[in-house]
Amino acid sequence: MKIDNTQSALALAQSFADFIKYSEGRRSPCTIEGYRTAMKLFAEFASEKRHADMDAFGISFFTGDNVNAFVQWLRDEKGAKPQSCNLRLSQLRAFLKYMARNPEYRQYLLCIKDVSKLTTVDTSKVVEPLTKDAMKALAHAPGTDTATGLRYTTMISMLYTMACRIDEILSIKVGDLIFDSAKPHVTVIGKGRKSRTVYIMSRTVSLLKKYILMEHGKTPNPDAYLFFSHSKGLFSKVSERGVNKQLRIYAQRARIQCQQVPENVHSHQFRHSMATHCLDDGMNIFQISKMLGHKSVSTTMNYLGVTVAMTNEAVQKIESTTARTVKPVWKQSGKLKDLF
Repeated sequence: MKIDNTQSALALAQSFADFIKYSEGRRSPCTIEGYRTAMKLFAEFASEKRHADMDAFGISFFTGDNVNAFVQWLRDEKGAKPQSCNLRLSQLRAFLKYMARNPEYRQYLLCIKDVSKLTTVDTSKVVEPLTKDAMKALAHAPGTDTATGLRYTTMISMLYTMACRIDEILSIKVGDLIFDSAKPHVTVIGKGRKSRTVYIMSRTVSLLKKYILMEHGKTPNPDAYLFFSHSKGLFSKVSERGVNKQLRIYAQRARIQCQQVPENVHSHQFRHSMATHCLDDGMNIFQISKMLGHKSVSTTMNYLGVTVAMTNEAVQKIESTTARTVKPVWKQSGKLKDLF
């Protein structure tokens, strides 16, 4: 892990690549992408504001003054919100914490511990749950007469009735699904690599079986991703960005039938909706917390701060109605940020 000061930027880039490799499997793809973004921005700051070159941008560049100036630069010149600035600071700290496993570099982690986070105003708001009519319109929007339609009808049903995060759904492999059981289920891996068992409702099982037959054939490979990338193959899962892009297309279609469908529908909205609807139906908050895989009930409360408009009866109705419709390469640009 020792840095060669004669090639500081290249050596730092190699250490950062090792950090990314170390993080894979321990952190979500979204978190890892955030690490890369933070380092690219820090390298851009180093080049633009400190005129750092390949020799100067090494581990020794992580000083309190430089990191503090970086945070201010994000806010003042990049227009980043305080929350985003604080997130980038935390992401840089995560890398330095990894580097600090070697005592020689522990000083750099200590240097930035005193960098203060920006003051933020709590502008967080609970994601609005989908109404009964909006959920029904979205559930029908993809249709089931095409492979893509069946894929997204199945995915929407899973996201909603199983109340899973999108990455949990996209990480499911065919062999993970247990259908021949009194209670069909699947084990998903959530945040912090924490696993939990999620039960699958009968109508969703029906959708899944038809989808698997269409997309994976009669003898599916158990190691293939359930929702695989058509461009990369069975062993590469489809991207979250691609899913959300397609959901927005279906939202536009659904809004023709129901104006209650939000303009910016996203995958996590289904999970929020299910949690809220369960509360409306009288489910205990501790049960909901367990269903969602939260570490604490206080986290669950963030999902439940809105007026509930649907009931569990709506869940059953939507599901049954839907079912009936089933038929590091580094660039040679010379820019520091391109090393990461």
